[in-house]
Amino acid sequence: MTTAINPNERLLKFLQATPEQQEAIDRILEGRLAPEPPAPTGPLLMMIKDAAALLGVHRATIWRLVRAGRLEGVELLGSVRIRRADVEALACGHHANGKGAK
Repeated sequence: MTTAINPNERLLKFLQATPEQQEAIDRILEGRLAPEPPAPTGPLLMMIKDAAALLGVHRATIWRLVRAGRLEGVELLGSVRIRRADVEALACGHHANGKGAK
């Protein structure tokens, strides 16, 4: 259950919002919701060589990232694959979402 906020408190919260938050509120009020991010294209799991090519590094670098816990390897039918989302997150400067991430 939500608690009702009086109009003065609501206005004060709006005025204290960051410019990004105010832009989001303006978009909502104008009926322009934020577009959904595009669906990922390509395979969900990548071979080591494909992950290396996507990042522009050598295959050995991918293995080092797996051993360091920055990427999590997924064993599939005797071979190791890497989640595409984890590779993309690493490229954006975020830690991978896998359990091995630190």
